[in-house]
Parts: sequence; C-alpha cells; structure tokens
Amino acid sequence: MANEFARKVEDAAFSITRALPTADGTVTTSDFDLGTGVKPENVELELVIPALNATQLPNADTLTITVQHGAAATPTTELLKLPVITGSTGYAGGTFRLRLPSNTLQYLNVKIVAAGGTGDISGSTATLKLLF
Repeated sequence: MANEFARKVEDAAFSITRALPTADGTVTTSDFDLGTGVKPENVELELVIPALNATQLPNADTLTITVQHGAAATPTTELLKLPVITGSTGYAGGTFRLRLPSNTLQYLNVKIVAAGGTGDISGSTATLKLLF
C-alpha cells in the first residue's frame, strides 16, 4: 500500500549529486541547511545509488551509507544508517526514502564509505534530494 502521506514536492535548491568513492575511499555530500523553522518530520530524504557492475562492486566489497546531522555546517553526528550494500555480481541500483526524525538538527549530509578493495566507482554518481 502506498504511503498517502509521502512527500513528493522537489526543490532544485535541495538536490545534490556526488561522485561515489574511489577504492576504499570515503566521500561526504555537501550540506543541506534545513533552516531553523522547518519541522524535519515533515521532510523526506531520497537517496539514489546507481547500478554498479561486478568490476565496480565485486564480491564481498561494501558501501556503507550514513546520514549525518548537526547544529553547525559539516556535521559528523550519525542520524541514520542505511543497510550495508554488499557486492557479489554488482549492485542493481536503488532508491532509499527516509522520513527525517523530529530530532534532526539544522545541517544534514550523507557519508558514503567503500570498503574491501572496492574498484573505482568514482565515475558513478549518487543523487540526494529533500522532498517536502
């Protein structure tokens, strides 16, 4: 059953693209500034990870994705952690939609960590959006 309360309004000012990491690397998106008057529980975060082939994400290599927040820019406090993506014959790609908790602070970003000798996936791009 579809979520009748799902957020669907997109704003280009709240869309970020970020290249995925190189082998055993870490990347962090730029920050979203939610401002001080936004009720975060009325906002959804959408993260799109593209399809990756078996060379890019081989067997037992992983991508760990963490949503971070804080009261100041460039936050590092973990807010949400997505399921670890483990390669075998690659990854089919996926879209993750998360409703932000009410205790989400003003600044928000996403950290993506590749581990296990992962091939260079920096030619692929993740897309992050806030939906209102």
